[in-house]
Amino acid sequence: MAFHLTKHHGLGNDFLVLVTDDAVAASHREVWVERAQRWCDRRRGVGADGLLVALVGPDLLDAESGEPVDAVMTLVNADGSVAEMSGNGIRCLAQALAMAGVGSDSTIRVATDAGLRIVHHRPDPLGDPATLSASVDMGAAAAGPVADHEVAVSADDVPAATAAALGLDAERSATFDLGNPHLVMLVADPDLVDLVAAGSTHEAAYSSGINVHFVAPTHGEPDAVDMRVWERGAGVTEACGTGATAVARAVHDWGLTGPAVTVHMPGGDVTVDVGPTMTLHGPTTFIARVELDR
Repeated sequence: MAFHLTKHHGLGNDFLVLVTDDAVAASHREVWVERAQRWCDRRRGVGADGLLVALVGPDLLDAESGEPVDAVMTLVNADGSVAEMSGNGIRCLAQALAMAGVGSDSTIRVATDAGLRIVHHRPDPLGDPATLSASVDMGAAAAGPVADHEVAVSADDVPAATAAALGLDAERSATFDLGNPHLVMLVADPDLVDLVAAGSTHEAAYSSGINVHFVAPTHGEPDAVDMRVWERGAGVTEACGTGATAVARAVHDWGLTGPAVTVHMPGGDVTVDVGPTMTLHGPTTFIARVELDR
């Protein structure tokens, strides 16, 4: 059996996308978990942060609202865990759907495990034919989970440099729910954080896992923050769309920015409009077509 996929990235956060009208195949999540682990492996597979499966066809409805949608999205991380939502991933999915002629000329409605998400897309303002600019209605940034355990190490027990590397010296922190969970930590300098050690340390305090983001205001730039990412199920990534949305909510609530926030990540920049519902603006870029036989 041949699988025809496309590969895309949103600011370096890369995904394999399969568009299918086979409802039975799309519903077999345990099969996609195995395929995601195999296909997303960067040495033995194609390589990606996750696999997106988009069921398309007539009469599809969002399970929560009952509203009609153009596609139903399943997202499996590279480690095989199923994620509710990805701000970068859904932009990649929208580009794949647009390339397949799904949705209107500029709008795609997607049912996700986090609820209905609407993506508006347009050509890249810089003229790159492989890139779309997309805006996603991310819903509300609700209060996030409470830690189930104490962080294993305390700032009082380690040297200052170690505390900074582990993010233990954070001035403030907060959790948010964007359909998936996020911990935002305000630190002096995100570049001093050891993302593998710090991300895994703080995630371990949450039994269901959590995305962890280390942020600081951008020097000399109002309404902007620098962000470094540890993603549940993927590890260190260059960008995180739902994470950037949570970060924008946090820094605005802390009085550090206005309602339009630029989030600088290693993979590039997004802007987020903060309000009762959050809107994420950023690019998505087509990389390649991929054919796999198993």
